[in-house]
Amino acid sequence: MKNLYFLDKKLSHIFNEFDSFERLKDMDGEIFRKYERRTTKRFQVNEKNYFIKFHGPVGWKEILKNISQIKTPVIGAQREYEALNHLAKRGIQCPKIKGFGKKGLNPANSSSFLITEELYETVSLEDFFLQGLYKELTKRQKINLIKKSASLIRSMHLSGLNHRDLYLCHIHIKNDPNFIEPELYLIDLHRAQIRSKVPIRWLVKDLGGFFHSCIQFGFSERDFYRFMMTYYECSFASLITNHFFMIEKILDRAFKMYLAPAIRNLSENTSTSNEDRYAQFQKNSRRCFIDKNFDFAELSEYLFDENLLIGLGEVIKNEKGHLIVKVKKEDKIFYIKKYRIKNLLHGISRLFKRTRAYNSCVSTLWLNAAGIKTAKILLLLEKKGFLGSRDSFLVTEGIKGERLDRLLELNADLDVFSNIVAFFKRMNWIRFSHGDVKTSNFFLNETGLITFDLDSSKRRFFKFSHVKAISKDKRRILKSIKNHSRLHMKLSKTLLGN
Repeated sequence: MKNLYFLDKKLSHIFNEFDSFERLKDMDGEIFRKYERRTTKRFQVNEKNYFIKFHGPVGWKEILKNISQIKTPVIGAQREYEALNHLAKRGIQCPKIKGFGKKGLNPANSSSFLITEELYETVSLEDFFLQGLYKELTKRQKINLIKKSASLIRSMHLSGLNHRDLYLCHIHIKNDPNFIEPELYLIDLHRAQIRSKVPIRWLVKDLGGFFHSCIQFGFSERDFYRFMMTYYECSFASLITNHFFMIEKILDRAFKMYLAPAIRNLSENTSTSNEDRYAQFQKNSRRCFIDKNFDFAELSEYLFDENLLIGLGEVIKNEKGHLIVKVKKEDKIFYIKKYRIKNLLHGISRLFKRTRAYNSCVSTLWLNAAGIKTAKILLLLEKKGFLGSRDSFLVTEGIKGERLDRLLELNADLDVFSNIVAFFKRMNWIRFSHGDVKTSNFFLNETGLITFDLDSSKRRFFKFSHVKAISKDKRRILKSIKNHSRLHMKLSKTLLGN
């Protein structure tokens, strides 16, 4: 059984009912994507460009696999065909359908295709940022782009459609940075679902995926709230009061998605590509995760001989639990931190825990994603024992600037109020606590506050435990500035409501 039709006369004259599938599948064109059973190709007819998505049979094995994973199988082009029709009827901009074909009643063995007109003079929002085109925008244009994106996604969701693949690369913008009112288009809807109302679960997945793809481009806190205010068509006060649950869910998903590849690379038995900033290797009882630009060879002999390490530079701390050595090499400064197993009881207590060096790495990734500046990690080294990880090492690059406690001693009127408030606001975003917040664990330079000493940092899964942990952090920072009365009073009022 075949169902074929073409909305473009140029196409209907070329293809006919009897050989369309075979001709379209094998026709010449520029291949954009090719998966096992799906090919996306651009072709030209009479100097006009079209895109065709050809879906081959998926087989019962793939269908049953998706069902077992509680996923809706993507079978053919009909889902995208219906989604594009659905959006077009509601005035939501998307590619125009020019042809559709389907053959076969058996879902496992059916084939189908969808032809759409090319979106002329557009670029994906991902390329718009990657190519730096956004830098040409004025402040007003940037605000317009954020609001237009929010309105587009809001309209899509209100129509009852959720995208299921909503990233910057699947929204196109007219390739004209001088816009007043940006034109945006939704593409790649082969996984879309249509209902009378989109469930909260799928709203969170769409918006979390969208923000996950924005994080790498410095999407700020203000940008996020401006987007959400437009999405819900409400004031900031109403957003925080009525939609805080959704905000938490969306941000949680966005950061988890953004950090998943980096954290996975920290785990054992994960290969690294040439594009990765870090490389890792395992030799004998040692596992190393290293910045590719860091010269480890010269340092390795010092790490494995504590007496040599102590003599390598200035000893900052030498306690039972850890050793910190400051090393100056040419014009660079870096810190070597060795985490020790104190005794048998301490070793037993850490049997089923990650090393503190590993915890520092993961915490750094989370905080950086939230826009919190930290010391740059150069090396993570874990030494394995019979019952798991033993000693571990963390090497970080020296931070430019001055330690906050020393700056406050020199200048009691130093205004760091907004920096500290912003730090805690971002920690709340990702539900993290520092574990040892005090002025001596911050540096300050022209870029703002930089925090370090993150081996006690922890992400909380439950809100009540996070509130308790972050409250301790707030009291610690207030305790460390008790001699600076004016700053202490302002922060106490803002952080604790006193």
